[in-house]
Amino acid sequence: MSLETIIINGNTYTYYNPTDYQNFKLYQRQIKRVKEKIRATENGCYKDKVTKQGLPYYNDYEELLIFLETLLKEKQE
Repeated sequence: MSLETIIINGNTYTYYNPTDYQNFKLYQRQIKRVKEKIRATENGCYKDKVTKQGLPYYNDYEELLIFLETLLKEKQE
């Protein structure tokens, strides 16, 4: 497994680099989890909730999702 890191707004996130079949499956699961967290902040249990620092929960996940989806497009080309 090859875990890579990315820094978004000062927060470090790890992701799977989809280079082989196993990492691709883990990568797809990670995208699914990120989408679920975004959906929870829009409609679910994390709607209008903030952290101790006053930031909304999963604030950077939209940018993380965009990065992950563009990473897959680059790998396919």
